[in-house]
Amino acid sequence: MKIRNETCPACSDNTGRGYLYAVMAAVLCPCHLPLVGVFFVGGAAGAFFAQNFMFLAVTLGILSLISFVAAARILL
Repeated sequence: MKIRNETCPACSDNTGRGYLYAVMAAVLCPCHLPLVGVFFVGGAAGAFFAQNFMFLAVTLGILSLISFVAAARILL
């Protein structure tokens, strides 16, 4: 748990940014890819999604992990 010094003007409250990272981690989670794929069915984005599913899963998994770590560092 971080201890915030209220007398330090350089120390700012980053909870808004922490919540943004937490939402990004939830949205970018690879377990949501099938739900996102439903919206792309039948178009060029759907074809790209189908051809590059594993690449998207790995990339989004890494981005989700980075967002989760950033949110945990700020909020905890």
